[in-house]
Amino acid sequence: GDRAPTADYLQRLVSAGIDIPFLFTGRRSLTGAAPAPANDADTIHIPLLSATGSMGKGNDLITEDVLMGEIPVSRHWLALNVPRSRPEALQLVHAYGDSMLGTLNSGDFAIVDTDCQVADIDGVYVLQANGQLFIKRVTRRMDGAHVITSDNPSVRTVDVLDGSQPVRICGRVVYGWNGRRF
Repeated sequence: GDRAPTADYLQRLVSAGIDIPFLFTGRRSLTGAAPAPANDADTIHIPLLSATGSMGKGNDLITEDVLMGEIPVSRHWLALNVPRSRPEALQLVHAYGDSMLGTLNSGDFAIVDTDCQVADIDGVYVLQANGQLFIKRVTRRMDGAHVITSDNPSVRTVDVLDGSQPVRICGRVVYGWNGRRF
C-alpha cells in the first residue's frame, strides 16, 4: 500500500512471466497460450501431433506419431510453468470430449510429458487402451491398483485397473493450453 506500480512496470513483470492477478488476489489466472519466445535462444519447439486424446468415448489410435507441426514456446515460460519436465519430452495433443470438462475442455491442447510412462503420482494422463487414446485422471489406491476417472460429474466414469487390463501410459498432462497447470 506504500506505492502504486506504473502500467509500464506491471507490463515488464508480465513479460518476465509474473502472474500479476496472483500478486493481488492470491489466485492463479493462467489463461491462453504461452507468450511468444523472447529470442532464438529462448525458443524450444514442441511437436504438435495429429493424435487426439479422447475425453469421452475414445478416439482411434494412430499407430505412428504424425507430426502436424511445431509450436514455438519460451524456455523461460516452460521453466516457470512446467519446471519438472524436460522440454525435449513435451508434446502437444488435442483433447476432445466432455468427460474432463472443467479441467480440459473439448478442443483444448494438452502439453504432455512423455517421460512419465508410469502413473506414480496422481494426475491427468494420456492412456492407450483397446486401440484408442484417452485423457483421464489416474489415482493410486493403497493396494497398488489405479483408479481411472473423469472429472466432469455429469459424465462420471470410474474404472479400477489392477494390472490385468492392457493399458499403456503415454504421458502425463502437465499443462492445458487453456492455461491450467497440472
